[in-house]
Amino acid sequence: MKVKCRPEDFRVEEKLKLRLTKRGPYSVYRLEKKHWNTLDVIRDLERRHHLPRISRAGLKDRHSLSIQYLSIRGKGPSNITETNYKLRLAGMAYEPVTRDQLLGNRFNIVLRALPDKEVDAVRAALPLVTRFGVPNYYDDQRFGSARHGQGFVARKLIDRHYNGALKLFLATPCAADDSRTRRTRKLLRENWRDWRSCLRLAPTEAKDALKHLAFRPSDFKGAVQLLPRPLLELFINAYQAYFWNQIMAEVLTRLKVRTRQLGYSVGTFLFYEELAPKQHRYLKKLIIPAPGPGARFTSDRVASITDSVLAREGLELTGLKLQLRMHGLFFKPYERKALVSPSGLNLSSPEPDDLYPGRKKLRLSFFLPSGSYATIIIKRLVL
Repeated sequence: MKVKCRPEDFRVEEKLKLRLTKRGPYSVYRLEKKHWNTLDVIRDLERRHHLPRISRAGLKDRHSLSIQYLSIRGKGPSNITETNYKLRLAGMAYEPVTRDQLLGNRFNIVLRALPDKEVDAVRAALPLVTRFGVPNYYDDQRFGSARHGQGFVARKLIDRHYNGALKLFLATPCAADDSRTRRTRKLLRENWRDWRSCLRLAPTEAKDALKHLAFRPSDFKGAVQLLPRPLLELFINAYQAYFWNQIMAEVLTRLKVRTRQLGYSVGTFLFYEELAPKQHRYLKKLIIPAPGPGARFTSDRVASITDSVLAREGLELTGLKLQLRMHGLFFKPYERKALVSPSGLNLSSPEPDDLYPGRKKLRLSFFLPSGSYATIIIKRLVL
């Protein structure tokens, strides 16, 4: 099976609860994009079009055709069109676009290069996914800042190894890198501590940090603090998501749920086909907090599992702290449902695949609440 062969094969559209009006202090924009991730579009809009303090609800990766919403305070331009993205004024609002306004995402996906066996597997799995849902794992998209076999930037920050954090982020290849990015990271590693050379090679979001090091070569902490705030938040979120996935898998193991394994970039997913009634009732209600010093547990089982998962990394909940002293930057202990069930799950009849002769394609559509991953649904369907 192949997914995301073309951006149009993976269409995602945000659904907001934000009410648009003809007046209000915020301009709300509809962004349609492909081949760009959300943060890169925002940086481009801020730098080239001088839009101030853009806020958003969600993040969408570059390998999709995505429709999402952004906002700025005050009035901005009616339209902006650039290569592979379009911004159109949708209306005004009395609140900005934020995560709190995001209800979820509607997906329309084409699954390609399917042999008959996989077509049958998807069709057989559909009613089971509808009935039992799937574990609400974070998928690989969440772990773009992780460096395979080298760890997480957030762990370096916890350990106050700021040089290591910068080197891991900028000069260590990851599995998702294309050949050009891999070459750049290799050059950065070879020129590490030659900050003027690194400055020429580094991505835009790291320029200020490396300029700082060019004048203060040993102040790595100060350099880290000059990285964009959204990027630092992504480092923290990725580490929390890594732990959350391990906790979820361990919950299934301790409940003695029959599962199958599927590897991903930083670990192993456990998926079930069916759940016993008692298991299903428990998991449907279960909330698993993301690890952080202020996490509150409603389940003693989950609290115990969280402690054991963190202990494998030599950590405790109270140790998930940064020394950067940046307002609002910390391990937020948000809550996340253990299971997610797609609503409006529909599957087309198989068709001949126009890109892969001799194989079939299927069209899949569904809605997911915010924070859940369509690719997890797909992985379960073809397991």
